[in-house]
Amino acid sequence: MIKTSTRLGLTRFLSSGNKPPSHFNSGEVPQTYSYHSHGNQYGHSPPPPPQSSAQSSPPQQSSASSNKHEGSIREITSLLAMFALAYLAIDNYTERVKIEKLHHDTTAINLKALQVQQINYAQERKKRDLAMLQERREVAKRDFKMGLHIAMLRKQLLDAGMKPVDLEEAVKEFENSVKADNSIKNVTGQYLWLDDKSEFKPYLPNAMEYAKNRKSK
Repeated sequence: MIKTSTRLGLTRFLSSGNKPPSHFNSGEVPQTYSYHSHGNQYGHSPPPPPQSSAQSSPPQQSSASSNKHEGSIREITSLLAMFALAYLAIDNYTERVKIEKLHHDTTAINLKALQVQQINYAQERKKRDLAMLQERREVAKRDFKMGLHIAMLRKQLLDAGMKPVDLEEAVKEFENSVKADNSIKNVTGQYLWLDDKSEFKPYLPNAMEYAKNRKSK
């Protein structure tokens, strides 16, 4: 029954003269419904984007940004290095100037101290030389006074008709009775004294008595 009705409907459709749509006669493949529906929704048919350029653009932009960032870091690092080198150079120069100034001042102070020491030493030596010269003068005066006293005693003996003791006897007595201290503790010179057993001990004059300034009465 269903097949009979279907055949009748198809026979009527063909006999009515209705033709199929023109796109069925075209040799081209008709566009799908989904493409027309999307095209009608946005109003135009956008060209397909190039896949290669769309995929490669983000890495290129990222690489350019990274290179720019690295370049900025390098510039900052170079500037910091230059500032550090300049600071070190200035600091070294300042320290060298300070050291040279300190060395110059120290040398000047040492030279001044050396000059003062030399002046003090020269003054002390001059005083010591003057003291030694004065002592030699006093010794010369004392020896001469003693010699003059001996000459007066010898004249006195001769005037009394007595012969004075000659030099050989005095030297012999010196070798037999005079003692000497040659130890290094005696810094004033060799100390001599007459033995207590000598008969001339009570008559030996004190050399320091001739150093006294006595006025004649």
